[in-house]
Formats: sequence, C-alpha cells, structure tokens
Amino acid sequence: MNAPRPTRRTLTRAAAWTVPVVAVATAAPAFAASPCNCPEFYFQPFPNSGTLGNGWAISTVSGTQEGGGTNQFISGGVFDPPGDPAAGNTLVVQAARTICVTAGRTYRFTYGYTAYLANPRPQTSVLRVNGVNVTGSTIDTTSSGASGSRAVTWTANTTGNVTMAFVHTTAADANSRIGNEIRINNVAGTCS
Repeated sequence: MNAPRPTRRTLTRAAAWTVPVVAVATAAPAFAASPCNCPEFYFQPFPNSGTLGNGWAISTVSGTQEGGGTNQFISGGVFDPPGDPAAGNTLVVQAARTICVTAGRTYRFTYGYTAYLANPRPQTSVLRVNGVNVTGSTIDTTSSGASGSRAVTWTANTTGNVTMAFVHTTAADANSRIGNEIRINNVAGTCS
C-alpha cells in the first residue's frame, strides 16, 4: 500500500515553522555557549571572619605583621585590613577569589573605600586580575582622600578561571609599625 504524498501546502507550512527556529538559533550570542556566567563580586556580610561564603579569602602575600589589628571581613561586607606591619617591613595583604570569565566579555567592577590617613605609614590598595593591576583601581592614602569610590572595567582575553584580588600594601618605615588603613566596601560587578 502506498502512503499519501504530502501536498505543497503541507511542505510550505512545515518550512514556515522551521525557518524561524534556525534563524533564532544562529542569532544567539557567542556568550550563550560559555560555561561562565557573570559572577557575584560582592563581599557577603559575614562578621569578623577571614573567609566569606562566596569564595573571598584573606591572605598575607608578603611581609610580617606584628602588633595590633587583624585583617578581616567585618559586618556589612567590608574588607578591613588594619594589620600593622613590623617596623622596616612592607606588608602586602589581599582579599582574593577565583572567578570564571569569558573571552571578549567586559567586566565592570564598582566599590567604595574609606581610608584612615593619620598614621605615619602610607597604604595603597589596587584591584588585580591574575596579578595585573586593573587600570584606574589604585587607591593611595597619600593622594586619594579619606573616602570615595571606583568604577573600573576589565576585558577578558581568554575563557576560564582567573584570580580577582584587592591587594593592600603598607609601606616600610624603620621607625614605626603603625600604618594607614583602607577599607573596601559595596563591591559589585556587571558583565557585558
């Protein structure tokens, strides 16, 4: 027994439904196939802790800390690195986390800061991605003022994991161990 052959009208109707699906599929952006979503950048508001639940952790990169102060995250999601370096010593402390990025995507980071400027040893803070300073992110207690904000952008060259870090450096001073402080707060980010 022979099956009935489709009419031209049946073929045309099927083609009308098929063509838009193909057109939509080819118009999807390259980012749709990426394994990396736009990450959450903020510091979760866990009180007085060295590690946050969303992947941020504090570590000493170099130098020796002595005396008062503890490098910590404090209530409200603030990175507070008030640890004082040993006299004659440069202390480098960071809050860092790994994020997944997509090649060609631009990431915009915004954050506020409060600086305490009364101590004899200046401090700088900079946002780094894989060890490279993000342009416009440097805060310096000798020139940036007591408080403010930053909005900086960075574009990924490759797809995969990178380390994002707020790096604080307190300068060496042979006569004093007490340094300035910069608190980072209201960290946020977007992707485009």
